[in-house]
Amino acid sequence: MRRLIVHGGAGRIAPEHGAEALEGLSGALEAGWGEIDDATEAAVAAVRWMEDSGKFNCGRGAVLNLQGRAELDAALMTGRQQAGAVSNLTYTPKAIAVARKVMEETPHVLLCGRGADRFAKAMGFPRETIGTSARRKLYRELRSDLVNGRGGHGRWSDRKPSRHPAWWEPLKRLVHVHPELLHGTVGAVAVDARGRIAAATSTGGIFLKMEGRVSDSSLVGCGTYADRDVGLSATGIGEVIIRYTLTRSIAELYHLRHEGVQAAADRALATLPRDAVGVIALDRKGRFAVAKNTKNLAWATRSDGERSVRQGLS
Repeated sequence: MRRLIVHGGAGRIAPEHGAEALEGLSGALEAGWGEIDDATEAAVAAVRWMEDSGKFNCGRGAVLNLQGRAELDAALMTGRQQAGAVSNLTYTPKAIAVARKVMEETPHVLLCGRGADRFAKAMGFPRETIGTSARRKLYRELRSDLVNGRGGHGRWSDRKPSRHPAWWEPLKRLVHVHPELLHGTVGAVAVDARGRIAAATSTGGIFLKMEGRVSDSSLVGCGTYADRDVGLSATGIGEVIIRYTLTRSIAELYHLRHEGVQAAADRALATLPRDAVGVIALDRKGRFAVAKNTKNLAWATRSDGERSVRQGLS
């Protein structure tokens, strides 16, 4: 059975943002379903639509780091365990397409920073502005809050903030007050009629992150994973997902315990810190899972066997 499932991030999603997220996921499903005869094409098409939309924390809508620049991470993995990824990409908002080029055109899995930018240029991607005007406005407001201690108690030095070790604690307090700042990472998992699986994830990371920070989304086995039987895409606090190698861990539970993909995802998340992550998963028979320990996870799915799209802010 062919199926496509997509997500638009986990966290505390306000109702007004939730409606926008579900609308965006519907567009991504439509774009991906048009390519569902090939799982890789479908997963990439869905994520590319979300990158182009500016509605999510990826592609054109990516958040900005502490220096006010976007650094994009993305990964693609297929059931044949082919993989390509980019991290700290600044050249183009089409991060998932560049990740695919890494998979198909190089002997490597992950390109980062200037190397990723140079590769994107060599592959013919034009330089484009990343970050909407709304993102830039919010960046100025949040950075002012952080600098002036309004994310918590006390002040911190604004001189060379990227080198200042004290910035992380005020940022954590700011995110605690505004947990909606974490949501927006996107992902898609597809299975086609031949049982081929592909998983794709794309993100701008976390607002006001340190320059050079690498997210889980670009790391195989952390935010993105696929093998011949199961595919997964995660979202949430990347540092938690990386430490627990979340998607690979769920896949291992799926294989070793011989339980369904939903049971495997729930079991893995039960061991994680609260309010940290969400994940979508899909096996080669089209059975899917949506799991999270945050308040919300925006997701939507479509298959051959259902009359209508299923979606939620579960």
